[in-house]
Amino acid sequence: MKTLYISDLDGTLFNKSKKISTFTADVINKCIEEGMLFSVATARMPYGCDYRLKDIHMTIPGILTNGVFLYDFKNEKYVSVENIGTEVAKQVVKIFKDVKLSCFVYVFTQDKINIYYDTKSMEEQTQYYSDRALEKCGEVKMVSDLMQILNTGDICYLAYTGNKVELQPVCEKLDKLNGICYSFYLNIYNGMYCLEIFSDKANKKNALIKLKKLLECEEVVVFGDNFNDLSMIELADRSYAPENALPEIKEKVTEVLEDCDHDGVAQFLKNELPEG
Repeated sequence: MKTLYISDLDGTLFNKSKKISTFTADVINKCIEEGMLFSVATARMPYGCDYRLKDIHMTIPGILTNGVFLYDFKNEKYVSVENIGTEVAKQVVKIFKDVKLSCFVYVFTQDKINIYYDTKSMEEQTQYYSDRALEKCGEVKMVSDLMQILNTGDICYLAYTGNKVELQPVCEKLDKLNGICYSFYLNIYNGMYCLEIFSDKANKKNALIKLKKLLECEEVVVFGDNFNDLSMIELADRSYAPENALPEIKEKVTEVLEDCDHDGVAQFLKNELPEG
């Protein structure tokens, strides 16, 4: 049986220092050398995880940015991108403005991600305005009018980090929009909440279906720890969570593994290799 193994990164494959241990890298590389189809699914942008995965010899595309992108790490190419319609994106920006908030707008053009924002204070949101983004994106720029930017290319993502109370009214309004989905989750590293909006066709589940079809796999094994992994877990033939996962996730999976600081995923994968 041809099996695809997909792991979330933060809190699952990564330890709490946002790193992959030498043991995990060695095990996964051995698995890949032995023919295992292994990849990752993460909320991170391509430039937010490629350098953290440099010790793993990835051979198949990864599911990135909650399913917005299928990305070929080996050749540094985008396999597919799910976009948001311009008119819907305008409604999203207006919802943020109506509650006196801004957001980052991600526009995909010429095989590059470009990031735009309209308030200087947004640069404090280093999850999105990062040195890595400045280095790898086509353009990261403050503009006077986000609405005008929405007419310049394919909008693939909108994002903001804040506290739960200020973002809940935004979520309530987003629930009434067609054509988009969003991920609203706790950033385990800084205690703030991330609100990330993307096409209703873009989620980890749909991207996993696409990847499964591309690779012609019959079985899917998933590892995850947070709410944005649920759609994959529901699709999986087998699913696993590290001990540090949210209680709601641990209730849904086939089995709970060692925590992310003790190489739970790698320990499992090591046992999946045939003996001899």
